[in-house]
Amino acid sequence: MVIQQWHPTLPKSEIQSNQIYPVKVGEMKMILVNFDGSILAYRDTCPHEGFPLSVHGEIVEDRLVCNKHLWEFEGWSGEYIGRIKRPGCNLQNYETRENGGMIEVFVTLD
Repeated sequence: MVIQQWHPTLPKSEIQSNQIYPVKVGEMKMILVNFDGSILAYRDTCPHEGFPLSVHGEIVEDRLVCNKHLWEFEGWSGEYIGRIKRPGCNLQNYETRENGGMIEVFVTLD
């Protein structure tokens, strides 16, 4: 059975700017990032070779960078940024909301 719903992750007050926060919803690993007060959620995987961004990722200005091979992604959208266009290489993002001080992520679980 597939279930789509909101899942609590971390209190918003704990999610500081320029940091990457690994969280797990069910078996799904993702990261939370704070860009100018907006909390965004992405799958904890670089689409290049699957390295976890929670380990190899870094926030540089308004970008997420996978330091394993220096792939860069626009922080607000997760879109791949590079000289060579790479369709299908954007980060997978998830909708977030604040509910009672907690950041919740909308995901589909099996």
